[in-house]
Order: sequence, then structure tokens, then C-alpha cells
Amino acid sequence: MNFDGVSAIVTGGASGLGAATALRLAELGSKVTIFDLNPDLGHEVARSIGGHYCNVNVTDEAGVSNGLDNAIAAHGSARILVNCAGIGKSIRTVNRSGEFFPLGEFRRCRLSTYWRGEPH
Repeated sequence: MNFDGVSAIVTGGASGLGAATALRLAELGSKVTIFDLNPDLGHEVARSIGGHYCNVNVTDEAGVSNGLDNAIAAHGSARILVNCAGIGKSIRTVNRSGEFFPLGEFRRCRLSTYWRGEPH
């Protein structure tokens, strides 16, 4: 696959796996936009890879929509999306007391319709 000049979005791209993914995509020639809640790290990583940063909470549909508009303005329509945003909690499926993972927490962690492939 040719990544050269291809626009990419990496959610959670300010640290950890997301930052490493953003760096690798940039090394391959992609124009990377980072979606993250940490503006200090987000701007730092974006600067270091020649990318773009957007302060986006991926659980907020309006915020995602604004982020997409911003990313498109910076780099054109994205053809690559890597989801590394850590929006889930570390909760056991069944805890030691035999209680199940709370359904409300599962619902809170679902991603917006944009990440399920519905049109923007």
C-alpha cells in the first residue's frame, strides 16, 4: 500500500500506541491528524511528525464532527483511520464477587456513529 500523501487520523494519537502509530504513518509519508484530549502532548507529537492536532473526545459526536471538519481542512479527506483512543475502563467481565461488567459502562464506551462507517 502506498501511504505517501494519504491523509490519516489517529485517535488517541498523543501517547502510547497511538503516538507510535502516528509516527509510523508519518514516516511512511501520510499526512497525519491526531485526535486526543491532551493538547500539550497532542501538539508536541503533531509538531514532531509534521502533522496536525485536534482536541477531540471520541465519545462526543459533535466534537468528532468538528474534528473531522478540521482534519479535512488541514489534510483533505482521510483514507486511513486508526482508533487508539482509550475510552474504556479496566473492568473485569466478572469480578471476584460474581458481579458482571456494568451494562451502563459498556454503553458509555461505545464509539460515535462516525467510527461505525456511517457517512459524515
